[in-house]
Amino acid sequence: MSEIDVPGCHFCDEVRGRTTEAPRAFCDESFSVFVGRYQPTGPGYALVVPSWHVEDLPALPEDLCGPMLRMARRTSVAVQQAFGATGTTVLQNNGKPGQSVPHLHFHVIPRRPGDGYPRRAETPVHVDELTRQATILATALGNPAPRPRPRAGLS
Repeated sequence: MSEIDVPGCHFCDEVRGRTTEAPRAFCDESFSVFVGRYQPTGPGYALVVPSWHVEDLPALPEDLCGPMLRMARRTSVAVQQAFGATGTTVLQNNGKPGQSVPHLHFHVIPRRPGDGYPRRAETPVHVDELTRQATILATALGNPAPRPRPRAGLS
């Protein structure tokens, strides 16, 4: 599949470093894993995103379904190991209901007894804490030095 980039798409912009709202814990030619700014159950909330633009799961070519699910599984295992979660909730929305960014992504939500999930996190986590979590998750994913991204607006 050829790489598709949609400027203005939140995740395409994050993958290519045009925005830097969420620290990246992993990237390769196929996927990126970001630490989410809003964490409904505490540290370790991650987003698994394909490096190319695809709107939702029905639009994902069948030969890429396996690799995408393997990356979500790998992230789920890493989140549990790195952040002491006793489980994860992995979810993905299709279509307008429940989806705010029309770019395929899996939410990997760490779970712990009594965590109160489901609930929405109202306050974003400070960037220093997100960066710390991204470093921890990068190590757990076997990617201790994720490719650095330029700050938005810099060449």
